[in-house]
Amino acid sequence: MHGNENRGEAFSGRGPFRQSGRFGRLFPELQSLESFTPGSAALGAAQGPMDGGNPGLGDTTQNNPRIRAGYTFLGQFIDHDITLDVTSSLEQENDPDAVENFRTPALELDSVYGLGPALQPYLYDRERSFRFLLGDEGNDLPRNSQGCALIGDLRNDENLIISQLHLLFLKFHNKVFDNHTNSNLPLDKRFAEAQRIVRWHYQWIVVHEFLPRILGTNTTARLFRDKPLQFPGRPFMPLEFSVAAYRFGHSQVRPGYLIGTRGAALFPPPPAPGQPPSAPGLADLRGFRPVPPELVVDWAKFFGPPSTAQDSKLVDTKLSTVLLQLPDGVVAPGTPGALRSLAVRNLQRGIALKLPSGQRVASRLGVPNALTSTEIWSGVPNGEGEAPLWFYILKEAKVRASGRRLAGVGAEIVGGVFQALLSADKASFLAQNPSWMPTLPSTHPGRFTMTDLINLTLNSKLSDENVLDLPSDD
Repeated sequence: MHGNENRGEAFSGRGPFRQSGRFGRLFPELQSLESFTPGSAALGAAQGPMDGGNPGLGDTTQNNPRIRAGYTFLGQFIDHDITLDVTSSLEQENDPDAVENFRTPALELDSVYGLGPALQPYLYDRERSFRFLLGDEGNDLPRNSQGCALIGDLRNDENLIISQLHLLFLKFHNKVFDNHTNSNLPLDKRFAEAQRIVRWHYQWIVVHEFLPRILGTNTTARLFRDKPLQFPGRPFMPLEFSVAAYRFGHSQVRPGYLIGTRGAALFPPPPAPGQPPSAPGLADLRGFRPVPPELVVDWAKFFGPPSTAQDSKLVDTKLSTVLLQLPDGVVAPGTPGALRSLAVRNLQRGIALKLPSGQRVASRLGVPNALTSTEIWSGVPNGEGEAPLWFYILKEAKVRASGRRLAGVGAEIVGGVFQALLSADKASFLAQNPSWMPTLPSTHPGRFTMTDLINLTLNSKLSDENVLDLPSDD
């Protein structure tokens, strides 16, 4: 659009392992969806068809027993590991194909490790070389004098649960370095060994725990066996994944969670018109601040069996109202009311980046039992015709999987991209040693779950009963 060269292609910034990858397209041959009926503002507005309300913690009508609440935030953590678009909004608007992924498209935890101890020493403990620096008493991220987190990706401080999950991975590395590396090696070699161990166990969790929960066990096994998606050259981040399919997680977010010793904490609603935002308190989940002791996360409430862990919300076309009324700080002051809706913003971004409709992608993938127009637009006044890919995928999960997991188009894109990223990463366990099994202590030898990671890191004794014993895809 601006000459023959795609802007961003020659970006010279490099991490310690590979050049950052561009965003690209899985289906460049498909016609883009330029508009739809009833339009983004009508479909995604607060009190519109996608408004799921703010049900209280005692309301179980939107519970998804297949996916515990912790996987919602693990999914967010994974997203921040593989995608980071810092291209200016003006450039994105003028030239969608110039969007650049400044995060390497690999599950390698560069959001945690940053550029390493030599280039980002402020992430690491000077007194305990090659370990991560922790906050006071080890219950929070390290922060500067103004409360800003010293971490590899500031998005992992945007709410208290994701910040506590990032802290868990910092501690996980430290534990592995201290207790599960060869102490006879030079410190820099021990650091590299710890990195590999941490990364491979994290990748194992993604493949054997996270994906089976959100895709189904049979679908995950098939996609990793058949490898239907392969990158023809350098790996890239598909827009159909990052702008549509992987945003299914927005529908899983509840308005509040049981979190720590205080009990419940909520995502607060925006202030009344003309009123300044309230200061974060002990009853809300806003991040970018030191974590109060009362809001230190009890991971038993997020991972493990249903006897201890709360459920996520269903995967469907309903978003919690708090996500449709984003406050200042999440959006810029003065943002119009319609654009404070995360649903509206997602729908408009799909149009701006020229994504194809859900129906066209379903046809391209040969998805059996694709949604009919009646199924897609049920419950949407004036809805008709082709549907945005993101909305189609959410409705598909609701209609074809009762909101328990992704199905059809959503499952094929999400699972296919994860498989392709891991296969293309020559440092992943899948590329180096596909038969590798976890080596760290776990409840069941040869397996490793988020519950095992928590127990190993925090010396806790959470049960992982039924964690991997999932029902069938049906």
